[in-house]
Amino acid sequence: MRRALAHSPSYHEWPASTPVLDAVACVLAVASVVIGSYAALFLVFALGAGDGETALADALFFVAIGLAHGLLEVVRRWRSHHA
Repeated sequence: MRRALAHSPSYHEWPASTPVLDAVACVLAVASVVIGSYAALFLVFALGAGDGETALADALFFVAIGLAHGLLEVVRRWRSHHA
């Protein structure tokens, strides 16, 4: 007879996330798509015009988006381990 996954020694059940963190994740995801789309569009325009300084500023939006998602993931993992 097989043991259920929930009873295996390597299975660790995580507590549910909070509604606030879920809402922040949803808003961050939507904002990332909108901001990332505009940043990509303006990055292409800046590269086409040969404006390296503006292209670099537009590329930094992708770094900011990545940092925001990373920070949210750190908070979610910390919350799930220390709740």
